[in-house]
Formats: sequence, structure tokens, C-alpha cells
Amino acid sequence: MYILKNEFIWISLILIGLFFSSATPYSDQSIVSPLERINWTWAEPVLSTVDFEYAGGPVSLEAKGSVGLIEFLIRKAAHFTVFFALGALLVKAVSRTRLHAGLTILFAWALANTVAIFDEFHQSLTPERTPLIQDILLDSFGAACGVLLVGGYYLWKHGRTNWSRSGYVSPRW
Repeated sequence: MYILKNEFIWISLILIGLFFSSATPYSDQSIVSPLERINWTWAEPVLSTVDFEYAGGPVSLEAKGSVGLIEFLIRKAAHFTVFFALGALLVKAVSRTRLHAGLTILFAWALANTVAIFDEFHQSLTPERTPLIQDILLDSFGAACGVLLVGGYYLWKHGRTNWSRSGYVSPRW
């Protein structure tokens, strides 16, 4: 059971998944075909409220259609979610170093951002894939949320007494 609690296993699995995902051309990982089999008219009232610009292009029901918009939202939610989990796991891993709590949080976030940058660079080497600074920012935001949630929880749970006394955080979850 310890293997499931080891953050290094989960971090490795995320990094391997990111590598293979970035190395896969868009046409091989597109989920448009399965989404087209579903009748999305029930969601169009909600989807019609979505209207913003991303990477210099419009994101709306009119611009992408219901299937294109849903696929876009799923893909961007995946960016956020994967880096949220990575950030949270990196806080847990970096906290083993006994760094000060603020440095632990900052270092974990910096590591997640480094992964995001290299992931987008790796996409630039893959046919049909486009590296976007907006995706790096989305990844960074997801990682920041994960880092702050886990780091904040730890400081709230353990922090005051240990932090005041020694100034260091050393969780052994």
C-alpha cells in the first residue's frame, strides 16, 4: 500500500504521461469523433455564454461549434488538472528536504513551471502540435493552485507550532 502513497511514483507517472501526450500528433489524440456521436443541443444554452479569446483566436460556440468548444474545454481542463496534481505532489516531495515552508512552496511551483515549459517545447517538436505560452500560463496557474492548496493545508495543519519553533516544514505524510 505504501507504493500508492509514494508521491515520487505519481510524479513519475504524470511526467511519463505528459511526455507521451506531447509526442502524439493532434490527429491521433483528438476526441472530436467520439464527441460527435453525442447530441449536444441540451448544452448549447450554457455553451452560448462562452466567449473569449485564447492564443489570438476566438473561443465561442459560433467559432468552434458545440463539439469543438467542448473538446477545447476538456483539453484545457486537462492542462489545469494535471498540473494541479503535479504541483500538489511536488510540494509533498520537496517538503522532504526540510526547506522553509515558503521556499518549499516556491521551489515546487518553479519545478512545475519548468515541466510546463519543457512540455510545450516538446510539443513544438511534434507534428500537428502548437506550443502556446497560454498553455504554459494555464499549467502554471493549475500548479500554483495545487501548490498553495497542499502547502497551505500543511501549514494550517502543522505549521504554526513547528514553523514558529524551528522555521522549517518537514512533513512525513
